[in-house]
Amino acid sequence: MKVKCQRGQLHEAFSIASMVVPQRTTIPAITSVKLTAHKEKGGGTLEIACTDLEFGLKLSIPATEVKEEGTLVLPAARMAGILREAGEQDVAIDSDGNLAHIKLPDASFKVVGIDPSDFPTVPTFEDKASVKIATEDLGTMIRKTQFAVSTEVVRYALTGQLFEIKGKEVRMVASDGKRLAYIKSKSSGKVEGQKDVRVIVPTKTMNLLDKVLGEEDDVVSLSVEETQIKLKTKRALIFSRLIEGHFPDYEAVVPSNLDKKIQFNREALLGAVRKSALMTTDKTRAVKFSLGKGKLVLFTRTQDVGEAKVEIPVDYKGDELDIVFNPDYVADYLKVLVDDTVELHLKDRNAAGVFKAGKDYVYVLMPLTINI
Repeated sequence: MKVKCQRGQLHEAFSIASMVVPQRTTIPAITSVKLTAHKEKGGGTLEIACTDLEFGLKLSIPATEVKEEGTLVLPAARMAGILREAGEQDVAIDSDGNLAHIKLPDASFKVVGIDPSDFPTVPTFEDKASVKIATEDLGTMIRKTQFAVSTEVVRYALTGQLFEIKGKEVRMVASDGKRLAYIKSKSSGKVEGQKDVRVIVPTKTMNLLDKVLGEEDDVVSLSVEETQIKLKTKRALIFSRLIEGHFPDYEAVVPSNLDKKIQFNREALLGAVRKSALMTTDKTRAVKFSLGKGKLVLFTRTQDVGEAKVEIPVDYKGDELDIVFNPDYVADYLKVLVDDTVELHLKDRNAAGVFKAGKDYVYVLMPLTINI
């Protein structure tokens, strides 16, 4: 192999690969990254492949020059360290068997690799069996649900995002039992393929997909098998195991008999939530939302810490109501929005609140049963 690449593109590729490569393992091959240089008209490409046997990635970047095609398998952490310290000039990689010669303008390295035959096989993608989804829709759906994914391993089915395709409608849902984020896309013609899909995808896989989506990508091709999902963009192929288990009936979780509607400015509420949260602790993450005509008052009091009171104007004409929420959970939702105006629908202090920004994105949040 004799190849040259831009340092920035190569460093970005290794940064993305680090999301897959395991930190600790008894299998040395999967702590490495497989590099394959391909000659093409007008230049060439360098393909970076990695796997932890449950997740995997193939990512292609343009090469400045490919003099010789070839394959190297090199330690991921070692290469990432070299690229992190390199300047912005091209990086040259030459192979001598399993030994790599890394050349920078002011430094050179010899890195010992392993036999490519010891590297696990990375699956291919059968485009005929795929469904195609607009990348703009998919990226937005990932970011607007991933914050609600459960981090508790005991609730295994909730450690991923439910991904559904029904006809021309795409849905994504995440919940940790205390909150639920649900978004759908009804964009006509942006979903191609006839196969309906209902799978739970690890959030690690969705985060990886969000990282590799580029401006040049119009669609993501998706293929689902019994226990595996494959996702393909113009420059990347991701494969991942699916999460087994039963995801709750999310549509039944969204309450419909809410008679109080509040409209507020997103930035104003986010600022108020952050200010009031300053007087909470890790053990007392609770803020009281007090609704009155035309105003919302956020209040918190913590023993040995102090108290905070923040008032913002809102569009509300109903009866007074107090309800307590975790401020982090409210902020998580507000931070992913681009809308200026957001609605909150409530019934009473014991029922879940429903935040809405647009008709296709719903956030359900359970209140806290404590007095402030």
